[in-house]
Amino acid sequence: MKMTMTALAIAIFLLACAHCPPMNAVAASTTAAGLLPESGRVEGWKTDGDMLSYSADNLWEYINGSAESFLMYDFLGVAARHYLDESGNEIKVEIYEHGSSLMAFGIYSQMRSPDAEYLEFGNESFGDEYTIHFWKGRYYVKIYAYEEGPGITNAMKTFASAVDGDIDEPGSIPEDVSLFPEEGMKAKSVTYVTGGILGSGKLPPAFVASYAASEGTGKIHLFVLEDGEKAAGLFSSYSGEIGAKAEELESAGKKYIRAAGEAPYRGRVVVMAYGKRVGILSGFGDHGGQAESLAAKMVERMAVADGGK
Repeated sequence: MKMTMTALAIAIFLLACAHCPPMNAVAASTTAAGLLPESGRVEGWKTDGDMLSYSADNLWEYINGSAESFLMYDFLGVAARHYLDESGNEIKVEIYEHGSSLMAFGIYSQMRSPDAEYLEFGNESFGDEYTIHFWKGRYYVKIYAYEEGPGITNAMKTFASAVDGDIDEPGSIPEDVSLFPEEGMKAKSVTYVTGGILGSGKLPPAFVASYAASEGTGKIHLFVLEDGEKAAGLFSSYSGEIGAKAEELESAGKKYIRAAGEAPYRGRVVVMAYGKRVGILSGFGDHGGQAESLAAKMVERMAVADGGK
């Protein structure tokens, strides 16, 4: 009996699949669930209960009050598990998966506390007696305990080390973080914000850094656009809103445009553009031209990042 074309195609497909790894095995190695330590992986600690797993569709069932914050960072899913030791002490591990390393950095940066103790896990981490937070690749990891004590703190660090070692995506601090001048910048203050920038729903995502200023705290919002044309459009739109006239300036031999005006509730604002990036500096007042000086230094760094162009 001759085999039909359809049957032949099915046979070829099944033969090819026989040499492929199971789909669930592939998924387990690349998702948050596959990164949760197995029972006994940390000596003296065993899993307690079933694994918890939530997607973007039902995250509110797990963290109702914070779900929206995670969803703003291209959230894909979270897997969590409880662990118990022989004394009944409990540790919980949560692994949040996001669409990219940038988005994982973004959500981590929203949780970060500048005054916390910084640790050596992932791309960056911090913690205290009860919690450890770190991000690596496209994952944000939170480990926490319900009781404090040296043994529990060490166990949390061992869990963190295990998860860190199993994430095979190194990731890195976003390159644009290095464009902020260090002078006056508050430590560990750079965040990545995806919505509600400067109280507006129209502005694109931005890196934000805080600075010590004569009148309190200054902020630099750095926008990275697709190209110079879009950057020029954003500069023109925002400078027009604050009634500022653009002028062409030069820093370290590189030309850029800058404008200064007044924004409601923000006082004096300086906006600048170079290449595909736009900076908006607010909260600095006009003392000593701090905003203008920082803008010029950022242009120098942007030129280096762009290969001196």
